[in-house]
Amino acid sequence: MAAPSPSAPVDPSGRSYSARDLVLPVSLSLAVLGGILYLTYQPGAFRLMAEALRPGLLALAVTFLGVQLALGGVRLRYISHGLVPFRKGVRAQLAWDFMSAVTPSAIGGAPFASYFVAKDNDIPVGQATAVMLFSMLMDQVWFAATIPVILYATAYLDVFPPALGAVGAGTLTTYFLVMLLWVAFFAYATVIKPEVIEKAAGWLLRLKWLRRFEDRVMAEMEKLKEQAKVLRGQPIRFYVIGFLYSAGVWFSRYLVVLFIVWSVTPGLAWFEFLLRTGAMWLTVLAVPTPGGSGGMEGLYLLFLAPLIPNGFEGSTLLLWRFLSYHVFIVLGLFVTSHTIRGVLRSRRGEEDPQPAPLSSP
Repeated sequence: MAAPSPSAPVDPSGRSYSARDLVLPVSLSLAVLGGILYLTYQPGAFRLMAEALRPGLLALAVTFLGVQLALGGVRLRYISHGLVPFRKGVRAQLAWDFMSAVTPSAIGGAPFASYFVAKDNDIPVGQATAVMLFSMLMDQVWFAATIPVILYATAYLDVFPPALGAVGAGTLTTYFLVMLLWVAFFAYATVIKPEVIEKAAGWLLRLKWLRRFEDRVMAEMEKLKEQAKVLRGQPIRFYVIGFLYSAGVWFSRYLVVLFIVWSVTPGLAWFEFLLRTGAMWLTVLAVPTPGGSGGMEGLYLLFLAPLIPNGFEGSTLLLWRFLSYHVFIVLGLFVTSHTIRGVLRSRRGEEDPQPAPLSSP
């Protein structure tokens, strides 16, 4: 494989990322945004929106973007027991959000973020991976906690858009329940019994065309077991506080879109809007495109647009995606490229040190 460009981010697998990796998600997002704006635009809508705008609520939306990043930094500092300071934790959160924007939603940007945390803080990759693994676990627990709330609320509110119909609502309910089971399995296999994943991997590796990956997969299984030992040794308080930080990160994401829409919709049914936002984020995890681009815009139209005044759907979507997606791509690209370029300059020609034994999750 050719050496990566000095300005290109690198993930633990050795793959380098360049501007070409941004073309698909950004182009897809912009294309769907343009289509939605075309279909929902009404003459004079922007003027009416400007007249209805309440700047204070829009400022709150921008504020919660900052809160989201700050809580992400605090969470990584807490999980790492101070090995990742707050400022570098914020940088790591930006790197995580950036890579999540250019990889499929189900995969996320955590593998690259692990490498970034290790290089940016000069700690072993294995240690950084354990930090990110716990962060991912807490995110999954947040999803699991929101699913029962959303399903219970469907008995009293139209959390699932009526446009889905009975079949669509039933399909979405089944998907949520399967996700709940997956989170339970993920938590069990990650913390309590990683041997379950090892056995499953061993069974899959019996397939002829997968045998060539056996050494690499088994090495990763050994690392997972070591990380599970560290996680099992943490007190309940550690899990509770870690979950609260993750809940804060995700709830801030919900509040960003809520305040953007609320700033131009005085009579917004805010509680139903929040529930639909949670359902929308859960659903986008099944979208295979990088960062859910294209799919997220479509789901916004499906879940949230019915609660927004006619003509404001496309403009509020445009503002939300610009602030929470495109801005993060620009900032994340700057942060990751700058750091990796520095690492490559200082360590060009040197081999990465082997991960030291884990001392913190």
